Formats: sequence, C-alpha cells, structure tokens
Amino acid sequence: MPTTGTVLAKNMKLYVGATAITCQTDATLSMSTNMFETTCKDSGANASFFPGSKSWTAGGSANLAFDATYGLSELQEAWESQTALAVVFQTGVTGDEKLSGSAYISSLNISSSGNDEAVTFDYELQGTGALTKATIS
Repeated sequence: MPTTGTVLAKNMKLYVGATAITCQTDATLSMSTNMFETTCKDSGANASFFPGSKSWTAGGSANLAFDATYGLSELQEAWESQTALAVVFQTGVTGDEKLSGSAYISSLNISSSGNDEAVTFDYELQGTGALTKATIS
C-alpha cells in the first residue's frame, strides 16, 4: 500500500540498484536547469531567459560500518573504477514514487570527528542522462 500523508525522512533512502546504502543519516536529490539569457535590446529593462540543459545530483551521508551490505568500501571501489551506478531515491514501499538514473561518484569524504562519535562518510553523485520517475512495484 502506498505511503499516505507526509513521507518520513527515515523512510526515504538512496539505493544503488536494489540495495540501500547502509546506515544512511542523510540523503538528497537535487535537480537543476541551466538557464541562458535571451535578453536583447528590444527587452527594455527586463531580462529574459530560456531553459537549457538539465542536470541532477544525489548525495548523502552515512555511518561507517565495515560489514555494511553496501557502504564506503563499495562506493570507494565504484569511485576508483569510475563505474556508473544505478541510483534510486525511494522509500521502498510498493505504490510510492521513485526517481532513478545513472550517476558517477564525484566526491567521497570520510570524517572521524571527536572521541565518542560514529565515523561518517559523505558522498556526492553526478547524474548522467535523464532522471526518471516511476512507481515502485
């Protein structure tokens, strides 16, 4: 049954293929359009723009676990080999919407801050090609 009402952040995760990145604490998906200026002398004091190419990025952070099903080790291997990943932003609930596409890892950071805190890592993925919307079945 699809989610009704407000979607809780704890349910929305980034997946690589069918596997969620292990122990996520944050996940984001950003979409943008490159706008180019079409202002001319006839425009007067008003700027005008037209939409150009679209792009998207995904990213997030997670707690480091060496025994993760899909974690830092797998992301680092994909970064090293420059492998495109099948990325999905979803709840995993049948009937909910999901956004998916192909992406490369553009950055990967590890942080060991403080004394009694979890070691974390952050990742940024650069989408290549279209981002598609579908229903989870």
